[in-house]
Amino acid sequence: MCDYLAIIQARIGSKRFPKKMIAQLEGKSIIEWVIKRLQKSKLLSKVILATSKKKENDIFVRIARENNLSIFRGSENDVLRRFAEAAKKNKAKNIIRICADNPFIDPEEIDKLISYFKVSNSNYACNHRNLKNNNYADGFGAEIFTICLLEFLDKYALEDNQREHVTSLLWQYPNLFKIDAIKASKELAFPEYKFDVDEPNDLKKLKFLIEKGVNINSSAKEIMSIAIKNNYLKLT
Repeated sequence: MCDYLAIIQARIGSKRFPKKMIAQLEGKSIIEWVIKRLQKSKLLSKVILATSKKKENDIFVRIARENNLSIFRGSENDVLRRFAEAAKKNKAKNIIRICADNPFIDPEEIDKLISYFKVSNSNYACNHRNLKNNNYADGFGAEIFTICLLEFLDKYALEDNQREHVTSLLWQYPNLFKIDAIKASKELAFPEYKFDVDEPNDLKKLKFLIEKGVNINSSAKEIMSIAIKNNYLKLT
């Protein structure tokens, strides 16, 4: 049994920013930033990379191998099924969904999420963005949920949008579940900030922060401090 399995979802295809997963940030690809930062977590049982069977995603096999990760390959568009199958194969008890376009993901925030989930009665908890007024910036945390919840979503999510976005059904019917959104610490309580990479300009802004002192070992608190000091919100 794998108590806390982190699944990084990644694929080359992106409408707004093709091949963004392998775009470079200070000499490493975005996906490598995610992997290397996650590997500093003290509470994750295992980290795997889940991509699709499309040939264009073969590059993730090499990246996984170079970083000592297992890889799972499933559906290109049915990401929910990909997650469910990856979790079943790895005998996961709880799953942490990791977005591969969050290069500033913080291992301490992942451990904070897991620690909270251990003592809660939740089906689901998150700290990856501002949900339920938890005031988190976008890009430091993740989502965690039980294998039972994942199996429920896989069984009852019928629409294409619900299959492509793993927790879409949960947020459409939140009253059916015990959902918790962890409150951000005062150092990170800036919900107007966004550090994920959706389009090329987002990467440009992160490169600006690197020029100002952010590196692959920087904590979320350090990154936020540098962003505030350098008027990150005013960047265009």
